[in-house]
Parts: sequence; structure tokens; C-alpha cells
Amino acid sequence: MATYILFWNPDISSYTKERFLDDFSAGDNVGNWSFYEHDDVRTEDVFYMVRCGEGKTGIVMRGEITSACYHDSDWSPKNRRNIYYADIFPYCTINPWSDAPMLTPEILTEAIPDFNWFGGHSGRRISDEMASKLDELFYAYLDENPSMFCRGDATYTYSLEEELPEEIQEKMLARSEGSCEVCGYSYRKVFGDAVNDEYFPRIKPSILQSPGLKRLFYNICLNCYRVPDRTLAAKLLNK
Repeated sequence: MATYILFWNPDISSYTKERFLDDFSAGDNVGNWSFYEHDDVRTEDVFYMVRCGEGKTGIVMRGEITSACYHDSDWSPKNRRNIYYADIFPYCTINPWSDAPMLTPEILTEAIPDFNWFGGHSGRRISDEMASKLDELFYAYLDENPSMFCRGDATYTYSLEEELPEEIQEKMLARSEGSCEVCGYSYRKVFGDAVNDEYFPRIKPSILQSPGLKRLFYNICLNCYRVPDRTLAAKLLNK
């Protein structure tokens, strides 16, 4: 599974600020995007979209590429011949015209200096090592800023929690020593790694309506996950 970086400058793109805000408000999909490195793009590859240009810049989407690349007419007035697109589906979207803090090009450059995060060709693949660092940085950023979801400044689908990279799941489990952060029970301590796949960091979107939560991701066992949202949120607010 490869990771591609898409760039978006709403001042020059056919995907304008107005289209973004309409899609964000309606929960609609972006559709497709152009890829500079198009030969090896595959379904289920990962993309990050970085807003560049004027205004608040940084990562505005993470999601999945849902098609191979295909040739089509140029979206710009340049009428370039070799333009390829792929369909994309965002798992998480951050509105840069809101109060949401941004994972900026400056922060990205400090963590991953061997890539130009300020712009350039859209649809370039980064190395697996870079992708691993980027995932870790991005999920830590989401985890530290749950209030942007409460305010409606960012959205995510269930796929975001389902697609948590394994190494990030392990780090999140480690901070509570593999125990449920609601009841304290640990399947791992009792049964070892045999039930590892059934126990991972998760949170219900409805719980995000509790603005006092300090994190986005909590380690919640399957039994507690079935508890009514209000009760579960009240327990988490005391953590």
C-alpha cells in the first residue's frame, strides 16, 4: 500500500473554496484528483491532501484512493495532454476556513524534511518510511484536537478508526498498558495476544459531542463499547 501527497490551491484549482465548503457541509465526496506519478497508483492506496497557497495551509484530508489512474482532459486552461486522475474518498476532512488548528507545511517539514510540503506536482508518492512518520504525526494531531470535531470544524468516517495503522494502534494501547480506559479490564493481560485483533483504540462519533474530552482516541473494550453513549462519555470525561 503506497501513500501519495496531493496538493490543492483553491485560488487556482477548479475545486474552489465554495465547492469544498459545499461538500464539507453536505458530507459529499470530492470525486477525483490529478496524479503526477500515475503509473503505479492502485485501489486502496492512501492519500493526504495538503492545502497550499494563501491563507491557512496544511493537511485538509486523509483517505483512500478508490480507482486506478485514468486519462482525461485537463482540469486547467493549459490543456495539457498527459493528465491522469484517480477517484478518492476522504476518511477525515479538516476545514481550513474554520478555527481548526492545522498540521502546517512548517510542522511537516520539521518532521519529514526530505519532501517539499509547500507545493509542487500533485499526486507524488512518498517512501514507506515517510508515510509511517506522516501517519504517526497525523493521528497524534487528531488525537490532541478532539474539539475541532465537536465544533464541526473537522469530520471523519468510521473508516478512519478502522484504518488505524497497526503500529499506531499498538502505541495507543501501550499508553493504558492494554487496559480498557473505562473499566480497567485488559483482555491482553488475561488472554495474551490471542484477542489482540478484537481490542483496539476506538471512539463513537456521537461521543464527540462531549467537548470536555481530552483526546479523540481511547482504548475501549468491546463490552464498554456497547454502553450507551452518554454513560460512556461521562466516564471518559473523568479520565
